[in-house]
Amino acid sequence: MPALRKLQHDLMSKILRGEDAKGLPIAGDGPFTPDERLAVYKNNTHLTLRDLLKDIFPVTVLLLGDKFVNFAGAEFIKAFPPESGDMNGYGEGFPQFLAHLPALNQFPYVPDVARLEWLAHESYLSPRKPPLTGAMLEAVEDPINLKLHLQPHVFLLQSAWPVDKLWHEVSAQGDALKDFKLEAADTFAAIYREERRIAVWTISEGGYRFLEHLMADPRLAFAADSAMRAEPAFPLDKFLATLLQLELLSET
Repeated sequence: MPALRKLQHDLMSKILRGEDAKGLPIAGDGPFTPDERLAVYKNNTHLTLRDLLKDIFPVTVLLLGDKFVNFAGAEFIKAFPPESGDMNGYGEGFPQFLAHLPALNQFPYVPDVARLEWLAHESYLSPRKPPLTGAMLEAVEDPINLKLHLQPHVFLLQSAWPVDKLWHEVSAQGDALKDFKLEAADTFAAIYREERRIAVWTISEGGYRFLEHLMADPRLAFAADSAMRAEPAFPLDKFLATLLQLELLSET
């Protein structure tokens, strides 16, 4: 490893893991010790990462309060420092981290709220392909072997809590939301991007199984079978029409 690259690696490792400045070529003259000089970088780095998490999970911040999320974020950063210089992918494990915090036992739905926010973050960063049109679908000669491809910005969420309703309430009321309570209810949702806006579409279990299958295998017949097993009266034609209308299917 080149000297400069090793120095950068060692410096970042000490910053993220809270280690002292021993072994780093940091001057010790003047009014500040090497550890005090390194502490400036540690503090700035942790503040930057903490604020990044708060930007990705604003609804979680609204529910838990700024002070608690500052604490949880600091603990998450210490336990799971970034492994890449690409910060777009940092924070994926934060919802699971929250799920293991004993202090959140009385708010069991919060980790799923954070999961929804992470999927919204991923959706926003994902590309949009040319959409499949109704005319293209009608032109298919053999519907039995038809393959449907979901847009890359479509993500799915299954939860034991109606976190989709909470998302819509926050979207409507923002910081004015007060005393919102959730009661357990099986929830299925698709998260996708409309230009620069994230949308959360509440769907049935049949719709969820249909989209879930398409993500793994684009063959329509098998996806439809998966939907019908979960929901015998699943309205496949109406669901397909909605997918086309929302432009959630791509040409390839």
